Amino acid sequence: MRKLKVNLWVGLAFLLTAVWAVGAQTAPEETILKMLEQDRPYHTVSAALFEQLGWDLPDGGSQVKKLADEAPGGAFDPRKLEVLPADKLGYRAKWHEVRYSMYNLDWDIPGLHLIPNDPLPGMPTLVIIHGGAGNWYQFFVDPLNRAGLGQYLAQKIPVLLVTIPGNYRHGGWTEEEYEKRIPGYVLDRDVGPEEVKIRNAVYTFRLVAEGVKKLVETVTSGPVVLVGHSTGGELQFILKDSSLEGRMQGLSLGWATGGPAGLNAMQEFRGPRTADDYLDVWELRPRPASGYAGGYLGPLSPVWDPDDSRLEMAQHWIGLVQRRKPLFKQPLQDIEHNSAANLRDHVAAQIQQTLEGNELGIKPDEVIADLFSTTRSPVTGYRRMIWTVGKLDDGHWNPEDPAMSRELRVAEEFRKENPDIPIRVLVFDLPVTHQGHIEKPRELAGGLLVALKWLVQP
Repeated sequence: MRKLKVNLWVGLAFLLTAVWAVGAQTAPEETILKMLEQDRPYHTVSAALFEQLGWDLPDGGSQVKKLADEAPGGAFDPRKLEVLPADKLGYRAKWHEVRYSMYNLDWDIPGLHLIPNDPLPGMPTLVIIHGGAGNWYQFFVDPLNRAGLGQYLAQKIPVLLVTIPGNYRHGGWTEEEYEKRIPGYVLDRDVGPEEVKIRNAVYTFRLVAEGVKKLVETVTSGPVVLVGHSTGGELQFILKDSSLEGRMQGLSLGWATGGPAGLNAMQEFRGPRTADDYLDVWELRPRPASGYAGGYLGPLSPVWDPDDSRLEMAQHWIGLVQRRKPLFKQPLQDIEHNSAANLRDHVAAQIQQTLEGNELGIKPDEVIADLFSTTRSPVTGYRRMIWTVGKLDDGHWNPEDPAMSRELRVAEEFRKENPDIPIRVLVFDLPVTHQGHIEKPRELAGGLLVALKWLVQP
C-alpha cells in the first residue's frame, strides 16, 4: 500500500508539473508539438525546422574539449568533470560506479549524471543507454572532442549517460586487436583471460538490465524516461515492468531504438539465424572500422570527406576514438538482440561447456533461465510512446518506402497492442544517420526535448 501511494504521488506530481513545463515553447517546438497532436503513421520534421532546434552552451564546450584533448586518445577521466566550473558548463557533473552481484560475480556499471544549473520544471531524468560496442563518451563528445548530445541536453534537463558493464575502462584500451581487449567488468582491477571467457559467456541482457536498474535507482530520484540507442533499446522494454515501473510512468521514447526482439516486426526484419552467424559465447566479437563503413556514415559526419572512400572515413573515425571506444561486443548480445531464440539449446550447451567445473560458484541453470529476456519484454501497459529517427538511419528508416521502415512497423505493432494510447514516430528529414547524436548533437537535443515534452503531457 505504501509503494502504491508513493507511485501515485510521483505520478501526480509528474503530470501536474509537466503541464507547466510544456507550456512555454520556442516557435519550432510549438510547430512540432502541434504536428504531434495529429494521429498519423509518422510525422516529418523538415530540414529547415530541424536546424532551428537546440541552444548554445555557455562555453561552447571548450572546458570539456580541453580536458579531452589533453588525455591520451581522448580517454579522459570523467571524474575530472566534477571540478570544472558549473557556470561554464551549464550543469554539474557527477561520475558514479555502482557495483552489484549477479551469477555469483561482482559487476560494475558506471554512469555520468548531469544536473542542469537552470532546469526546466517538471521534466524527468533522461537516461540514455548506448548501443553495441559503445559507451557514454559518444553521447558526451564527438570524435573531435566537441560538445556532444549530453552536454546540450544537460542545459535543460537532468541526464544520466549509462555505460553497460565492461564497456568502459579508466584510461581506455591500448590493445589494437579488439577481440583481445579486457572488458571493464569491474573497474578496480583487470580480470584474467579465463575469467573473461566465463563472464562473456554469462553476459545476458538480464544481467545488463539488472545493472541499469541498480544504477538508475542509486543515482536518480523521481520520474525517469529511458532511451536505448540501437542494441541498448532492448533495455528500456525489458525494464518496463521492473521496480522502476512507477517512475517510468508507462512512457517510452526512442532514438534509433527499434523494438524488443519478441516483436513480429523485429523477427521478420532480421530473418532466420543459425549458429554459424555467431562466434562462441565465450569470445568477444571485434567491431573494426569496416563495420562502420556503411550506414554509420553520412555527409553530416565530423569525418566526412567526399574525396575519401567510406572505409577510409570509417578508419579515420575509429582511429580518433579507438582508445576510449570498446569496439567489441559479446556474442550473447547479438544473439539475444537478433531474435535468435531458435538457438536456445545451442547457446545453453555452450554456457554449460564454459561453466563446467568453474570455481566461481556460477550455476549454469541460473544463467540459462535468463536467456532471451529480450523476447519476453511486455508490449502492453504503456501510456504514451514516441520514436525519433534520422532520415538516413539505414534499417531504422527507409525514405524510399517508409511503410517498410523498422520504426514504423514497430510502432504499428505497439498500436495494435495498445489501441487507446497516443503513439508517434518523428522523422528528422535530413541526412542524419544512426549516429545522428554525433552528427547534429545541438539540433538533436532540441528534437529529443520536444519529443519528451510531448511525451510527458497528461
